[in-house]
Amino acid sequence: MGARLLSRVVALALVAACVAPPPPLAPDRRRASEALEAPPLRRVEERAVTPDWRVDEVRVRLASQERRAEVRVSGTPLGVLEFRREGDAVRSSGGRLAPRFELEPLPGGEGLGVAGRLYPGRLVVEPHGASGLRVTNVVGVEAYVAGVVPAELVLWSAEPAEIEAQAIAARSYALRSYAERRAQTRDAFLWDDTRDQVYVGRFDAGPSAGARRVQARLDAALAASRGRVLLDDAGELFDVRFHASCGGHTTTPARAFPQESTVTRGAVACPPCEAIGRAERALPESDTRTRRVHWSWTASRAELDRLASRLGVGRRLVALRVAARDDYGRWLEVEVVGDGGRRTVDATRLRAELDPAKLKSGLVLRTWPPLGEPTTGGLLFEGLGRGHGAGLCQVGSHELALQGWSARRILNHYLAGAHLGDARAEGARP
Repeated sequence: MGARLLSRVVALALVAACVAPPPPLAPDRRRASEALEAPPLRRVEERAVTPDWRVDEVRVRLASQERRAEVRVSGTPLGVLEFRREGDAVRSSGGRLAPRFELEPLPGGEGLGVAGRLYPGRLVVEPHGASGLRVTNVVGVEAYVAGVVPAELVLWSAEPAEIEAQAIAARSYALRSYAERRAQTRDAFLWDDTRDQVYVGRFDAGPSAGARRVQARLDAALAASRGRVLLDDAGELFDVRFHASCGGHTTTPARAFPQESTVTRGAVACPPCEAIGRAERALPESDTRTRRVHWSWTASRAELDRLASRLGVGRRLVALRVAARDDYGRWLEVEVVGDGGRRTVDATRLRAELDPAKLKSGLVLRTWPPLGEPTTGGLLFEGLGRGHGAGLCQVGSHELALQGWSARRILNHYLAGAHLGDARAEGARP
């Protein structure tokens, strides 16, 4: 038995040439009283689900290890192993050369360690298509979701219903994205960063009494939502998106991702976000407390000029003009005017080119200088919300959970038309 296990750890496996995966997918105002009276989420009857969805594991690419010259893995039956690229193959610190290595954890161990994190499941170490190495975690779907939720929520203050809703949304997004990519390439994968969902591997809250309570709350919410996904009216996996805060009203996936989604319904009022944003806007600028909805940022002259250069409109940015907004003020398209031309881009592209961590959303309240006027120095942006604004609002979900809303009611409010279903495969791994 031991010999077979060791053989599997360092087995040579000839694999087909990597196929480049497609780019990752990125997911009417009513009175507040009406918005808060959403009916309970309907549960669909058991139905046949496309087999490609009902997988028991997914492949997750570790972005921090992309093209590394050396990768160090702990927790294997052989202890700590180091890997380096050698031509079109990989050499281990044990001296073996292989097209790739597929590693399993030590039986009874907590997982395989890479760069200070533990990962459940298996790790594949192979040459990157360009240079260096790449590392992929092959992990059970439920273990993957358990590594996403703590990274996507402020877990120490998260409510059970909020955690359940996030787990269902994360599972639905992952399975839909993974199925779509599997239809295009045998080398389908999910990124472990914001190109898909942030995934931290095996999460451990810590040894303190408070941390143990947090861990217990997380474990209970994950168990309550195990295998649950959101389906549309046709029984297909729902196009689930989520974001940090909407600023008072969400938008539709088709508006936020016009090249990716055809979902044109689901924009709803978010009274909690609206109230928080209003309160934060009233705070003096000198107030340094953490703000969840309101933000401001000044792009430097150098950042603006880099934007002009990247978009091919010259070496210097002259002005910005909004070409299209949604019904709630969120930028959809922006005309970028440079000293060498002009170009209209999606607001998501503008944020990506500037810095989405600084230009936090497309719901911009004002700029200085005002839009359309010449920009000679920097450019001030002030706005509400964080993220693309489509689908589940995490700040809103937290506040609604505090008010006693269930996970089902939260999902029904933010993801109109979604129905709760089960995507577990028969014999799926824990």
